[in-house]
Formats: sequence, C-alpha cells, structure tokens
Amino acid sequence: MSSLSKRPLWTVLILSIVALFVLTACAGPQGERGATGSAGSTGAAGPTGPTGPTGSEGPEGPAGAAGAKGDPGPASAASIIVIPTAAGVNTSVQPALRAPAAREPLVTIFGSGFPPDEQLIVEVVGDNGIIIAMAFFPSAQPSRSGPNGAFRTQVRTAFAVTLDPGLYTLTVTSQSGVAATAPVLLATK
Repeated sequence: MSSLSKRPLWTVLILSIVALFVLTACAGPQGERGATGSAGSTGAAGPTGPTGPTGSEGPEGPAGAAGAKGDPGPASAASIIVIPTAAGVNTSVQPALRAPAAREPLVTIFGSGFPPDEQLIVEVVGDNGIIIAMAFFPSAQPSRSGPNGAFRTQVRTAFAVTLDPGLYTLTVTSQSGVAATAPVLLATK
C-alpha cells in the first residue's frame, strides 16, 4: 500500500513540471493592439442640483423717453352768481351799494362746477385793470368748494378801499386754476 500511495503523488508532480515547461515554451511576444470598439450609449442625466444663492442687484437703468402729451381735459363748467347783500340780507338786485372808505360791497356768491374741496380766491377787477382782493366774510365760511364742487359764501373787499361806482368783474379761482366770473355793478349808498 505504501507503494500505491507514492506513485500517484509522483505522477502529479511530474505532470505539473511538464505543464510549466509547456506553458513557458508557448509564451510568445505580445501581439499588436486591436481596433477601438464603438462608443457606448450616453447614460441617463443626473438629478438637478440645488439652487445657487441670489446674486446682487444690478445697477439702475437709464430713464426712459418722455411720454406723449396727453389730451386736454374737459372744459370746466364752473359758474357763479353774485347777489348784493345789504345789512346781512341778500337783495338779489344790482347794483351793489357801498359806502365811502368802508370794506364794501358785501356780496353773496353761489358757485358750482368747481373741483371738490379746493381753496377759493375771490378778486374784483375794474375797468382800469386794477385787481382788488376780496376777503371771506367771517360768518360766511367756507373759503373752499364743497365735496360736490359747489359753494355759497359771502365776501367783501379785503381792505378799507373806496371802489368807484361802475361795472366790475368778480372772479372766483380754485386752487387748481378753474375760474368763473360774473359782473358786479357798484353804486354809492
């Protein structure tokens, strides 16, 4: 038995050595490089990355060109009625009477068609072109047009000035420039 077990061992050893010689003898020089293969298909897109931080604000651009001039607005239908007042009573008859060196005449003015809630200026213009400011009579406020553009007020000359008898133009002008006029005939008391 001992001879049987040694023999297969020697056989395996000799075959291993012979296989090594054969492999060594078969190894030759490296061959030429083969042709490049075709490109593979493109892979799937990756996920979207996170949003980057907000950049700083850029400089202000140049001013644009001026726009076209707009159409004129509608004409004002402002009007006034002047009523002479004597001793606090509306006479509704011209002429308005005045006393020398007094702040007269005192007249009541009714107006409409003015812009709402605007300050009013009242003046009297004579034939000679001189403009006399009129003052709102203290008990006759307001000196403004109402919320619908209408008003009722009393005025008299702002200074103790004697206006010569004659025909005058009373002008009421709103803060935005809307104006209306009416004649006032003055006579001496």
